[in-house]
Amino acid sequence: MKKNLMILTIAGLAAIAPAQAQNEGYANARQDKYEVLTNRFRDNWFISVGGGAELLLGNGDTRGSLGDRISPTLNVSVGKWFTPGLGLRLQYSGLQARGFTTDASNPYAKGMEGTGANRYYKQKFSYGNLHADALFNLNALFGGYNPDRIYEIIPYAGAGFTHTYSGKKGEALSVNAGIINRFRLSNALDLNLELSGMLVENKFDRELGGNQDFDGTVSASLGLTYRFPTRGFKKAKQTPQLISEAELKDIRSKVNSLVAENANLKQELAAKPVIQEVVKEISTTPEIAPRSVFFTIGSSKVSAQELVNLGFLADQMKQYPDLKFKLVGYADSATGTPEKNKELSRKRAQAVVDALVSTYGIAGNRMTIDAVGGIDKFDRDKVYLNRMVQIEVVK
Repeated sequence: MKKNLMILTIAGLAAIAPAQAQNEGYANARQDKYEVLTNRFRDNWFISVGGGAELLLGNGDTRGSLGDRISPTLNVSVGKWFTPGLGLRLQYSGLQARGFTTDASNPYAKGMEGTGANRYYKQKFSYGNLHADALFNLNALFGGYNPDRIYEIIPYAGAGFTHTYSGKKGEALSVNAGIINRFRLSNALDLNLELSGMLVENKFDRELGGNQDFDGTVSASLGLTYRFPTRGFKKAKQTPQLISEAELKDIRSKVNSLVAENANLKQELAAKPVIQEVVKEISTTPEIAPRSVFFTIGSSKVSAQELVNLGFLADQMKQYPDLKFKLVGYADSATGTPEKNKELSRKRAQAVVDALVSTYGIAGNRMTIDAVGGIDKFDRDKVYLNRMVQIEVVK
Protein backbone atom coordinates (compact mmCIF):
# COMPACT_ATOMS: atom_id res chain seq x y z
CA MET A 1 0.00 0.00 0.00
CA LYS A 2 2.82 2.42 0.84
CA LYS A 3 4.55 1.70 -2.46
CA ASN A 4 1.32 2.22 -4.41
CA LEU A 5 0.72 5.53 -2.66
CA MET A 6 4.25 6.69 -3.51
CA ILE A 7 3.84 5.68 -7.17
CA LEU A 8 0.55 7.53 -7.49
CA THR A 9 1.97 10.64 -5.86
CA ILE A 10 5.06 10.70 -8.06
CA ALA A 11 2.92 10.31 -11.15
CA GLY A 12 0.74 13.23 -10.06
CA LEU A 13 3.76 15.44 -9.45
CA ALA A 14 5.14 14.60 -12.87
CA ALA A 15 1.87 15.74 -14.43
CA ILE A 16 2.11 19.23 -12.91
CA ALA A 17 5.76 19.73 -13.85
CA PRO A 18 5.06 21.92 -16.95
CA ALA A 19 3.03 24.40 -14.95
CA GLN A 20 5.71 24.73 -12.27
CA ALA A 21 8.83 24.77 -14.43
CA GLN A 22 8.49 28.55 -14.80
CA ASN A 23 9.24 29.08 -11.10
CA GLU A 24 12.84 29.03 -9.87
CA GLY A 25 13.66 27.59 -6.43
CA TYR A 26 11.15 27.40 -3.61
CA ALA A 27 8.35 29.62 -2.41
CA ASN A 28 8.39 28.04 1.01
CA ALA A 29 4.96 28.23 2.62
CA ARG A 30 5.77 28.68 6.25
CA GLN A 31 2.71 29.66 8.20
CA ASP A 32 3.09 29.66 11.95
CA LYS A 33 2.04 31.51 15.05
CA TYR A 34 4.43 34.42 14.44
CA GLU A 35 3.22 35.37 10.95
CA VAL A 36 0.58 38.12 10.69
CA LEU A 37 -0.35 40.64 8.02
CA THR A 38 1.01 44.17 8.32
CA ASN A 39 -1.77 46.34 9.69
CA ARG A 40 -3.02 49.64 8.35
CA PHE A 41 -2.04 52.88 10.04
CA ARG A 42 -5.50 53.34 11.53
CA ASP A 43 -5.58 49.85 13.08
CA ASN A 44 -4.64 48.76 16.64
CA TRP A 45 -4.66 52.17 18.33
CA PHE A 46 -5.30 52.38 22.07
CA ILE A 47 -5.77 54.88 24.88
CA SER A 48 -4.90 54.26 28.55
CA VAL A 49 -5.55 56.04 31.86
CA GLY A 50 -4.20 55.11 35.27
CA GLY A 51 -3.49 56.31 38.76
CA GLY A 52 -1.33 55.32 41.70
CA ALA A 53 1.57 56.46 43.86
CA GLU A 54 5.18 57.51 43.31
CA LEU A 55 8.37 58.03 45.32
CA LEU A 56 10.82 60.92 44.69
CA LEU A 57 14.56 60.11 44.61
CA GLY A 58 16.51 63.36 45.05
CA ASN A 59 19.71 64.51 46.71
CA GLY A 60 18.35 65.17 50.20
CA ASP A 61 15.22 63.03 50.19
CA THR A 62 16.58 60.33 52.50
CA ARG A 63 16.55 62.77 55.44
CA GLY A 64 12.81 62.39 55.97
CA SER A 65 10.51 59.39 56.41
CA LEU A 66 9.63 57.21 53.46
CA GLY A 67 5.90 57.79 53.93
CA ASP A 68 6.31 61.56 53.58
CA ARG A 69 7.97 61.08 50.18
CA ILE A 70 5.04 59.18 48.63
CA SER A 71 2.73 61.26 46.46
CA PRO A 72 -0.17 60.60 44.04
CA THR A 73 0.48 60.14 40.31
CA LEU A 74 -1.69 59.98 37.19
CA ASN A 75 -0.96 58.97 33.62
CA VAL A 76 -2.72 59.20 30.25
CA SER A 77 -1.39 57.43 27.14
CA VAL A 78 -2.21 57.04 23.47
CA GLY A 79 -0.40 54.56 21.25
CA LYS A 80 -0.45 51.96 18.50
CA TRP A 81 0.71 48.37 18.06
CA PHE A 82 2.50 47.95 14.73
CA THR A 83 3.02 44.21 15.25
CA PRO A 84 1.84 41.91 18.06
CA GLY A 85 5.23 42.37 19.73
CA LEU A 86 6.15 46.00 18.99
CA GLY A 87 4.27 49.22 19.72
CA LEU A 88 4.78 52.92 20.42
CA ARG A 89 2.98 55.26 22.81
CA LEU A 90 3.00 58.87 23.98
CA GLN A 91 2.33 59.26 27.72
CA TYR A 92 1.74 62.22 29.97
CA SER A 93 2.45 61.25 33.59
CA GLY A 94 3.12 62.84 36.95
CA LEU A 95 1.06 65.07 39.25
CA GLN A 96 2.93 65.81 42.44
CA ALA A 97 6.37 65.14 43.97
CA ARG A 98 7.29 65.19 47.67
CA GLY A 99 10.75 65.10 49.18
CA PHE A 100 13.22 66.88 51.44
CA THR A 101 16.00 69.45 51.09
CA THR A 102 18.60 71.03 53.36
CA ASP A 103 18.49 74.28 51.36
CA ALA A 104 16.21 76.86 52.97
CA SER A 105 16.22 78.89 49.72
CA ASN A 106 14.90 76.00 47.65
CA PRO A 107 11.73 77.29 45.94
CA TYR A 108 9.86 74.11 46.94
CA ALA A 109 10.83 74.18 50.66
CA LYS A 110 7.68 73.97 52.86
CA GLY A 111 8.68 74.14 56.53
CA MET A 112 11.65 73.30 58.69
CA GLU A 113 12.26 69.97 60.40
CA GLY A 114 15.03 69.14 62.90
CA THR A 115 17.57 71.53 64.42
CA GLY A 116 21.16 72.67 63.87
CA ALA A 117 23.17 70.60 61.44
CA ASN A 118 20.25 68.16 61.11
CA ARG A 119 17.88 70.82 59.92
CA TYR A 120 15.98 70.07 56.69
CA TYR A 121 12.84 71.19 54.87
CA LYS A 122 9.95 69.41 53.21
CA GLN A 123 9.53 69.76 49.45
CA LYS A 124 6.30 69.65 47.49
CA PHE A 125 5.74 70.63 43.86
CA SER A 126 3.55 69.78 40.87
CA TYR A 127 4.98 68.53 37.58
CA GLY A 128 4.20 66.67 34.38
CA ASN A 129 6.33 64.29 32.29
CA LEU A 130 5.65 63.95 28.54
CA HIS A 131 7.54 61.00 27.05
CA ALA A 132 7.49 58.66 24.04
CA ASP A 133 8.07 54.94 24.70
CA ALA A 134 8.78 51.82 22.66
CA LEU A 135 6.67 48.86 23.89
CA PHE A 136 7.86 45.24 23.68
CA ASN A 137 5.26 42.50 24.24
CA LEU A 138 7.44 39.60 25.40
CA ASN A 139 4.62 37.05 25.21
CA ALA A 140 4.01 37.82 21.54
CA LEU A 141 7.71 38.06 20.69
CA PHE A 142 8.58 34.69 22.22
CA GLY A 143 5.25 32.86 22.29
CA GLY A 144 3.54 34.00 19.11
CA TYR A 145 0.41 36.03 18.49
CA ASN A 146 -2.62 35.03 20.57
CA PRO A 147 -5.47 37.59 20.80
CA ASP A 148 -7.11 35.62 23.63
CA ARG A 149 -4.07 35.50 25.95
CA ILE A 150 -5.17 36.54 29.48
CA TYR A 151 -1.86 37.95 30.77
CA GLU A 152 1.02 39.63 28.95
CA ILE A 153 4.16 41.36 30.21
CA ILE A 154 5.27 44.45 28.29
CA PRO A 155 8.58 46.20 29.12
CA TYR A 156 9.10 49.66 27.66
CA ALA A 157 11.74 52.37 27.39
CA GLY A 158 11.65 55.94 26.14
CA ALA A 159 12.60 59.57 26.63
CA GLY A 160 10.90 62.93 27.09
CA PHE A 161 10.96 66.01 29.27
CA THR A 162 9.39 67.27 32.49
CA HIS A 163 7.70 70.59 33.24
CA THR A 164 7.23 71.91 36.78
CA TYR A 165 4.13 73.97 37.52
CA SER A 166 4.99 75.16 41.07
CA GLY A 167 7.03 78.29 41.84
CA LYS A 168 9.60 79.00 39.19
CA LYS A 169 8.57 76.88 36.24
CA GLY A 170 11.15 74.93 34.28
CA GLU A 171 11.87 71.92 32.09
CA ALA A 172 14.31 69.01 32.32
CA LEU A 173 15.09 66.06 30.06
CA SER A 174 13.97 62.64 31.26
CA VAL A 175 14.57 58.96 30.51
CA ASN A 176 11.73 56.54 31.25
CA ALA A 177 11.47 52.75 31.59
CA GLY A 178 9.12 50.27 33.16
CA ILE A 179 6.97 47.16 32.89
CA ILE A 180 3.28 46.93 32.04
CA ASN A 181 1.45 43.88 33.36
CA ARG A 182 -1.56 43.59 31.05
CA PHE A 183 -4.65 41.55 31.92
CA ARG A 184 -7.23 41.01 29.18
CA LEU A 185 -10.78 41.86 30.28
CA SER A 186 -12.47 41.76 26.87
CA ASN A 187 -11.73 42.20 23.20
CA ALA A 188 -11.65 45.99 23.71
CA LEU A 189 -10.60 46.48 27.34
CA ASP A 190 -7.48 45.63 29.37
CA LEU A 191 -6.49 46.12 33.03
CA ASN A 192 -2.92 47.40 33.49
CA LEU A 193 -0.57 47.31 36.47
CA GLU A 194 2.32 49.57 35.47
CA LEU A 195 5.63 49.78 37.35
CA SER A 196 7.75 52.66 36.08
CA GLY A 197 10.86 54.66 36.74
CA MET A 198 12.11 58.06 35.57
CA LEU A 199 15.60 59.55 35.56
CA VAL A 200 15.66 63.32 35.11
CA GLU A 201 18.22 66.10 35.12
CA ASN A 202 19.35 67.24 38.58
CA LYS A 203 17.58 70.57 38.27
CA PHE A 204 14.23 68.74 38.46
CA ASP A 205 13.76 69.39 42.22
CA ARG A 206 15.83 72.63 42.15
CA GLU A 207 18.43 71.07 44.45
CA LEU A 208 21.72 71.06 42.55
CA GLY A 209 24.03 69.93 45.36
CA GLY A 210 25.00 66.41 46.34
CA ASN A 211 26.89 63.61 44.65
CA GLN A 212 24.17 62.66 42.17
CA ASP A 213 23.86 64.46 38.85
CA PHE A 214 20.26 63.36 38.33
CA ASP A 215 16.98 62.95 40.18
CA GLY A 216 14.37 60.27 39.72
CA THR A 217 11.02 58.77 40.62
CA VAL A 218 9.62 55.27 40.89
CA SER A 219 5.88 54.69 40.67
CA ALA A 220 3.15 52.07 40.51
CA SER A 221 -0.23 52.68 38.91
CA LEU A 222 -3.38 50.75 38.07
CA GLY A 223 -5.43 51.64 35.01
CA LEU A 224 -7.48 50.64 31.99
CA THR A 225 -6.69 50.48 28.27
CA TYR A 226 -9.32 50.81 25.56
CA ARG A 227 -8.41 49.44 22.12
CA PHE A 228 -10.06 51.12 19.16
CA PRO A 229 -11.40 49.10 16.23
CA THR A 230 -9.93 47.59 14.13
CA ARG A 231 -8.36 45.42 16.87
CA GLY A 232 -5.91 42.55 16.57
CA PHE A 233 -3.99 41.15 13.62
CA LYS A 234 -4.92 38.86 10.75
CA LYS A 235 -2.98 35.68 10.18
CA ALA A 236 -0.76 35.71 7.12
CA LYS A 237 -2.09 33.91 4.08
CA GLN A 238 -0.17 30.83 3.10
CA THR A 239 2.05 31.06 0.06
CA PRO A 240 1.39 28.19 -2.37
CA GLN A 241 3.99 25.45 -2.03
CA LEU A 242 6.06 25.03 -5.19
CA ILE A 243 8.54 22.33 -6.17
CA SER A 244 12.12 23.03 -7.13
CA GLU A 245 13.60 22.05 -10.49
CA ALA A 246 15.95 19.65 -8.72
CA GLU A 247 13.01 17.83 -7.16
CA LEU A 248 11.24 17.65 -10.52
CA LYS A 249 14.31 16.05 -12.09
CA ASP A 250 14.43 13.53 -9.27
CA ILE A 251 10.71 12.78 -9.71
CA ARG A 252 11.13 12.28 -13.47
CA SER A 253 13.99 9.89 -12.83
CA LYS A 254 11.88 7.86 -10.40
CA VAL A 255 8.96 7.78 -12.84
CA ASN A 256 11.22 6.48 -15.61
CA SER A 257 12.60 3.83 -13.27
CA LEU A 258 9.09 2.73 -12.27
CA VAL A 259 7.99 2.59 -15.93
CA ALA A 260 10.95 0.36 -16.75
CA GLU A 261 10.18 -1.85 -13.76
CA ASN A 262 6.54 -2.19 -14.81
CA ALA A 263 7.63 -3.14 -18.34
CA ASN A 264 9.86 -5.88 -16.97
CA LEU A 265 7.04 -7.21 -14.82
CA LYS A 266 4.72 -7.36 -17.82
CA GLN A 267 7.31 -9.34 -19.77
CA GLU A 268 7.67 -11.80 -16.89
CA LEU A 269 3.89 -12.20 -16.64
CA ALA A 270 3.57 -12.73 -20.39
CA ALA A 271 6.15 -15.54 -20.23
CA LYS A 272 4.04 -17.57 -17.76
CA PRO A 273 1.22 -19.65 -19.42
CA VAL A 274 -0.81 -19.79 -16.20
CA ILE A 275 -1.53 -16.07 -16.30
CA GLN A 276 -1.64 -15.72 -20.11
CA GLU A 277 -5.32 -14.75 -20.18
CA VAL A 278 -4.88 -12.25 -17.33
CA VAL A 279 -2.09 -10.52 -19.24
CA LYS A 280 -4.31 -10.20 -22.30
CA GLU A 281 -7.13 -8.72 -20.24
CA ILE A 282 -4.84 -6.16 -18.61
CA SER A 283 -3.31 -5.16 -21.91
CA THR A 284 -6.77 -4.10 -23.24
CA THR A 285 -7.13 -1.41 -20.54
CA PRO A 286 -5.84 2.02 -21.64
CA GLU A 287 -2.66 3.09 -19.88
CA ILE A 288 -3.78 6.24 -18.00
CA ALA A 289 -1.33 7.29 -15.33
CA PRO A 290 -2.82 8.07 -11.92
CA ARG A 291 -3.06 11.76 -11.12
CA SER A 292 -2.70 13.75 -7.88
CA VAL A 293 -4.35 17.07 -7.12
CA PHE A 294 -2.76 19.09 -4.29
CA PHE A 295 -4.36 21.55 -1.87
CA THR A 296 -3.18 24.27 0.51
CA ILE A 297 -3.43 23.65 4.24
CA GLY A 298 -6.99 23.53 5.54
CA SER A 299 -8.49 24.15 2.06
CA SER A 300 -10.76 22.08 -0.20
CA LYS A 301 -10.67 24.56 -3.09
CA VAL A 302 -9.11 23.42 -6.38
CA SER A 303 -6.55 26.06 -7.36
CA ALA A 304 -6.33 27.53 -10.86
CA GLN A 305 -3.04 25.71 -11.42
CA GLU A 306 -4.47 22.34 -10.42
CA LEU A 307 -7.53 22.99 -12.59
CA VAL A 308 -5.23 23.38 -15.61
CA ASN A 309 -3.48 20.11 -14.73
CA LEU A 310 -6.87 18.36 -14.53
CA GLY A 311 -7.42 19.31 -18.17
CA PHE A 312 -4.86 16.70 -19.30
CA LEU A 313 -6.76 13.99 -17.43
CA ALA A 314 -10.13 15.24 -18.72
CA ASP A 315 -8.91 14.82 -22.33
CA GLN A 316 -8.10 11.16 -21.63
CA MET A 317 -11.42 10.65 -19.83
CA LYS A 318 -13.23 11.92 -22.92
CA GLN A 319 -11.10 9.68 -25.15
CA TYR A 320 -12.22 6.61 -23.16
CA PRO A 321 -15.85 7.33 -22.16
CA ASP A 322 -16.44 3.84 -20.74
CA LEU A 323 -13.74 4.08 -18.09
CA LYS A 324 -14.65 4.61 -14.43
CA PHE A 325 -12.47 6.53 -12.00
CA LYS A 326 -11.98 6.52 -8.25
CA LEU A 327 -10.98 9.69 -6.37
CA VAL A 328 -9.43 9.26 -2.92
CA GLY A 329 -9.03 12.30 -0.65
CA TYR A 330 -6.25 12.74 1.91
CA ALA A 331 -5.33 15.33 4.57
CA ASP A 332 -2.24 16.14 6.61
CA SER A 333 -2.48 14.38 10.00
CA ALA A 334 -0.05 16.91 11.52
CA THR A 335 -2.81 19.54 11.54
CA GLY A 336 -6.44 19.23 12.60
CA THR A 337 -8.32 16.49 14.43
CA PRO A 338 -9.00 13.07 12.87
CA GLU A 339 -12.67 14.00 12.46
CA LYS A 340 -11.89 17.28 10.70
CA ASN A 341 -9.28 15.61 8.47
CA LYS A 342 -11.76 12.90 7.49
CA GLU A 343 -14.32 15.51 6.46
CA LEU A 344 -11.69 17.68 4.76
CA SER A 345 -10.39 14.75 2.68
CA ARG A 346 -13.99 13.97 1.59
CA LYS A 347 -14.57 17.62 0.60
CA ARG A 348 -11.34 17.63 -1.41
CA ALA A 349 -12.35 14.53 -3.37
CA GLN A 350 -15.81 15.97 -4.03
CA ALA A 351 -14.27 19.31 -5.10
CA VAL A 352 -12.21 17.54 -7.78
CA VAL A 353 -15.32 15.69 -9.03
CA ASP A 354 -17.23 18.99 -9.19
CA ALA A 355 -14.36 20.62 -11.11
CA LEU A 356 -14.26 17.83 -13.70
CA VAL A 357 -18.04 17.98 -14.13
CA SER A 358 -18.48 21.77 -14.26
CA THR A 359 -15.29 22.75 -16.11
CA TYR A 360 -14.69 19.83 -18.46
CA GLY A 361 -18.14 18.24 -18.81
CA ILE A 362 -17.19 14.81 -17.44
CA ALA A 363 -20.21 12.77 -16.36
CA GLY A 364 -20.41 12.55 -12.57
CA ASN A 365 -21.57 8.91 -12.61
CA ARG A 366 -18.18 7.89 -13.97
CA MET A 367 -16.51 8.85 -10.69
CA THR A 368 -16.69 7.58 -7.12
CA ILE A 369 -15.05 9.17 -4.09
CA ASP A 370 -13.46 7.90 -0.92
CA ALA A 371 -12.03 9.76 2.09
CA VAL A 372 -9.02 8.41 3.99
CA GLY A 373 -8.51 11.36 6.39
CA GLY A 374 -5.14 12.39 7.80
CA ILE A 375 -1.93 10.66 6.68
CA ASP A 376 1.77 11.19 7.41
CA LYS A 377 3.43 9.38 4.51
CA PHE A 378 5.90 12.19 3.85
CA ASP A 379 8.53 13.79 6.06
CA ARG A 380 8.42 17.33 7.45
CA ASP A 381 10.01 18.97 4.39
CA LYS A 382 7.37 17.51 2.05
CA VAL A 383 4.39 17.34 4.41
CA TYR A 384 2.33 19.33 1.90
CA LEU A 385 2.23 16.19 -0.30
CA ASN A 386 -0.21 14.66 2.21
CA ARG A 387 -2.85 17.28 1.25
CA MET A 388 -4.09 15.73 -1.99
CA VAL A 389 -6.66 13.78 -3.99
CA GLN A 390 -5.49 10.78 -6.01
CA ILE A 391 -7.34 9.82 -9.21
CA GLU A 392 -6.98 6.40 -10.76
CA VAL A 393 -8.80 4.16 -13.23
CA VAL A 394 -11.09 1.56 -11.68
CA LYS A 395 -9.87 -1.77 -13.05
